[in-house]
Amino acid sequence: MIDRDIDLNYVYGWNYNMLKFIGIWPEERKWNRSSSYFILLPCIVMVCFICAPQTINLPIIAGDSDLVIENLSTNITITISLMKTMAVWIKGKPLKSLLKCMANDWDTVTNNADREKMVTIARITKKITIRSILLANIVVAAFLPARLSSMIYNDKELFYRGYYPYNTTISPNFELTLIGQLMAALYTAITYTTVDTFVVLLIFHVCGQLSILRDDLRKIHSYDDKNVEMKLQKIVQRHVYINRFAETIEKSFNMMLLFQMLGCTTQLCSQTYQVIMSLGEEAIEHMILQITFLLIYVIYVMLQLLLYCYMGEKLTVESTEIANTAYDAEWYNLPPKNARWLVIIMCRARSSPLQITAGRFCCFTLVLYSQVLKTSMGYVSVLLAMKNK
Repeated sequence: MIDRDIDLNYVYGWNYNMLKFIGIWPEERKWNRSSSYFILLPCIVMVCFICAPQTINLPIIAGDSDLVIENLSTNITITISLMKTMAVWIKGKPLKSLLKCMANDWDTVTNNADREKMVTIARITKKITIRSILLANIVVAAFLPARLSSMIYNDKELFYRGYYPYNTTISPNFELTLIGQLMAALYTAITYTTVDTFVVLLIFHVCGQLSILRDDLRKIHSYDDKNVEMKLQKIVQRHVYINRFAETIEKSFNMMLLFQMLGCTTQLCSQTYQVIMSLGEEAIEHMILQITFLLIYVIYVMLQLLLYCYMGEKLTVESTEIANTAYDAEWYNLPPKNARWLVIIMCRARSSPLQITAGRFCCFTLVLYSQVLKTSMGYVSVLLAMKNK
């Protein structure tokens, strides 16, 4: 038997550290609790040093399409990170209840095969989290030399163009603004990545519980007539519990995921356009650094979106497989009264499969992923055509 503390560390240890660092680890928010206000620092830094200055600067640079695209590629990323931050912070109470449910699932599992399945899922989610954070750090590491080279080549004063209500060319205004922009970029990378892996952690847990439920359905014929009805009732109750767990995830994050999907489309379009335009740079070193950073960033955005689409499809498949498993069970050997419980399970699984949606407009699937890529590349060709006119 594996110790529960080790299990929970496998489940959300890395997510806990990162979300706690920016002050959005799920908990019930109270006005007299200091931890409820930790979120102010990253939000203020992101808004004051990048988001607001770039938004104000948009009308000023509206005549230059290249500057507008450069502005949007950064501004949209910051805006998405802010929305992710607020989504987790506002939904602290329901998300805290989900974490308690997860801890309870680890406490109540008694079957060694089921526990091993949960441990395997926990290890996979931990690997996903570590690799996503590592990729985010690679993006930041590639960003610094690319931006520094851009500042030298284009005579930029700061990492990001923006309108500031003070003179940024004098000391210490310049240094403080530069540090603020760097902190904002760091907070953005942490938030963007950690919230994604936290949502994936929750979805993966649901998939694991559905898999365990299917195993229980397969073994239903092994119970005697006295215990089979009680076991079926527990399976139905467990199915309802898992559905509510998944619905809470959907309600908490569907609007955030809508902006994520739209933002990813715009990000892929703008970054791909910048990669193509960078090919014409005269300074070879500058061009290489720019293209390297942009390609790494495009890969990062694509992988984060793929993570959601893959997990969304996996959740839908796992939930509908419950109906197939119930149908394949030896229901014909059960008394009619008990067989009705299987009908209830099949109807619920087929009529309303579990889904993760973008604002309830569309479901996250691999088909959606291909559509986003196709749409982004279509916009790139339009921008290039407009540029060549």
